[in-house]
Amino acid sequence: MPEIVGEYVDRQVNVEMLDDNFPRRGRTHLLYEAARAKQGLPLTYLAAKGLIENVKQGDYVILLSGAGISPWLEWGENDGPCGIASLARAISFGLGANPVYVGNEKELGPVIAAGMVAGVSVLNREAIDVYKRKATALKVPFPLGEEGAEEKGIEILNEYNPTAVIGVEKHAPNPVGVWHSAAGQATPGDTIPHVHHLVDEARRRGIFTLGIGDGGNEIGYGLMREEANEIYQQQFGGATCQCGCGGGGATATATDVLVSAAVSNWGAYGVSAMLAYMLENPFILQDPDTERRMLEASVMAGSVSFMGTIPWVDRTSPEAQQAVVIALQEIVKNALRRLPVGGFPAVEGVTKVPGS
Repeated sequence: MPEIVGEYVDRQVNVEMLDDNFPRRGRTHLLYEAARAKQGLPLTYLAAKGLIENVKQGDYVILLSGAGISPWLEWGENDGPCGIASLARAISFGLGANPVYVGNEKELGPVIAAGMVAGVSVLNREAIDVYKRKATALKVPFPLGEEGAEEKGIEILNEYNPTAVIGVEKHAPNPVGVWHSAAGQATPGDTIPHVHHLVDEARRRGIFTLGIGDGGNEIGYGLMREEANEIYQQQFGGATCQCGCGGGGATATATDVLVSAAVSNWGAYGVSAMLAYMLENPFILQDPDTERRMLEASVMAGSVSFMGTIPWVDRTSPEAQQAVVIALQEIVKNALRRLPVGGFPAVEGVTKVPGS
C-alpha cells in the first residue's frame, strides 16, 4: 500500500502550472520520469522510507535551504523555506527528531519564520539536550563562497552527528565548479553557501541524504546528471547550459534519494505526506491554513518569488499552494480510512445505500 499511495503523491506534486515563458516550462515530467527510472519506486515513498529507517527519536537532522544569490536574492527565494518548514514539522512531530537549519544567515530568516508557523520553534542546543524540549530546531549559519566551506561542513557533521541530511531547492555546482540558474545561466558561486561539501561528506560517512528539487540544478540531481543534461539539451537547442562552460547545467551533487517535483516546496510536502501516511498521523502534514500562514511568514521575513514579494511560488498562486496541501491531506486521510467489512457504515434512518 505505501507504494500505491506514493505513486499518487508523486503525481500530485508533479503537476506543472508554469506560465508559457517560465525558464523550465515543460521540464517537470521529463525530470520526474528520469528520476523515477533511475530509482524505480515512487520518489516520495523512497524518501519517507529512508527517513523512517534512519532517523530515530532524539536524532539531529540537517535541513538545507535558501536559493539565494547576493545581492539579488539577499534573503533567498520563497521556494524552499516552506518545504523545509513542512519537513521540520514532520521530523519533529512524526519522528521525534531535531531539525538543524543550515544556510546563509540571511536565508535562514524565512526558513525560521515559516518553521515557527508550522509549529517548530528555534532555541539553543541546551533546550534540546538538557531540557528535552520537543518540536525545536537549531540554526547554524554557513559562510558564503568556497573558502572554508569543506571544513565547515565537516565541523557541523562532527558536532551534530546527524542521521539524515536534506536539501530543498538548494543549488550546487556542476562537475567543473560552475553554478547555474534553472535557465542554465552561470551564477556567481562566491555569493552562495557551498553546503554541497557537507552533503558529499555525509554520503562518505553513510549518512542518509535526500535531495528535493525542480530544475536539475539543485542538490540531489547529481544522481541523474547525464539524464538531466540531456533534458537541458532538448530545451536549450543542443546545449547543456547557457554559459558554455562545458560542464552542463545539472549539479554534480548526488543524494541517496532524489525527489523531483514541479515546485520544490511541493516535493517536500509530498515527503511529509508520505511520512504522515506511513506513520498513520495526518497531523504531521500541515493543514491549508497553516500553509498560507507559512508562506506569508516566509515572504514577510524577506524571501521573494519571480513576482517580487507577492506570496506566489514559481508563479503559482497562494491558493495553488493550499490546493496542493488539500489534495495531499485527502490522499493521506482516505488511505488511512478503514470502512467496515461490507462497505459503508450504517446511517440512522437509512436501510439501503442509494444505488445499491
